[in-house]
Amino acid sequence: MSAVSEQIVPGLGGVPETLLIPLWARAVEQRQANPIIHDPEASRIVASLDYDFECFGEKRVEVENFCIRARVMDQLVSGILKQSSPRRNVVEFGPGLDTRCSRIGAKVPHWLEVDLPEVVSLRSRFLPATGNRTMVGSSMLDDAWIEAIREKCDVPPLFIAEGVFYFFSKEQIREFMKRLSDAFPGSDLVFDAVSSWYLKLANLRHPLSSSRLQFSLRSHAADIPEWDAGFGIKNYIGFGDSPAYDDVIHRFPMWKRVLRKICPYSRHAFMVVHVGIPAEVRQA
Repeated sequence: MSAVSEQIVPGLGGVPETLLIPLWARAVEQRQANPIIHDPEASRIVASLDYDFECFGEKRVEVENFCIRARVMDQLVSGILKQSSPRRNVVEFGPGLDTRCSRIGAKVPHWLEVDLPEVVSLRSRFLPATGNRTMVGSSMLDDAWIEAIREKCDVPPLFIAEGVFYFFSKEQIREFMKRLSDAFPGSDLVFDAVSSWYLKLANLRHPLSSSRLQFSLRSHAADIPEWDAGFGIKNYIGFGDSPAYDDVIHRFPMWKRVLRKICPYSRHAFMVVHVGIPAEVRQA
């Protein structure tokens, strides 16, 4: 990784600014004796940015939410990659300043990161493209990234979107998944979502007023197969599900742990979903 000798102003606003929240959470988590997720680069990047990160602590942003989300997705993606033959390329949408490729991508032939141009510019200052990792400056709603991926991927890739879909409408995500299906049949998609009631709570507690969360799903991600019968739910990890949460559930506030026991529906407040894209293009 390249060294950064002076603080850099991120210069982000609106939705792109939200990438600083999970970055801060991972940096704070490194102070724990046994962190939920190991990401020492997060601490270095936070120290190198001229930004008021203290505001997240003052607004009581829950560090564990972001760190457990990242860990669960790491575990799920790692499992998919281990079971894939031949080895698959990975396409990550909206990585922000995350280091997932460094954590779990050592054996991936090529890891492509798609993010907005201003985010890619900032990311390049701290996590420049090296070896098997390429960055593409594009909105995931545009088509510019499709050809870049086709040039690198000779087998259906594994797509990842952590903390990304929330800022789009359900219709936008539906159209996005249709484009994935049309362009990359037989691929897989891993993403996270919340329930409609938890979305309301999340917006009440969202620390940045310049962006709002929009996307939610029903229990078991039931919306997805309704969009296309070929979209199969291959894995679904809800809040508190074993074994993903077994050794970290103690990090959550008591009210969440109690709610998990007395209200099974709370399992669907937060979900990580693995969707299989049909191998054949289906007519709408």
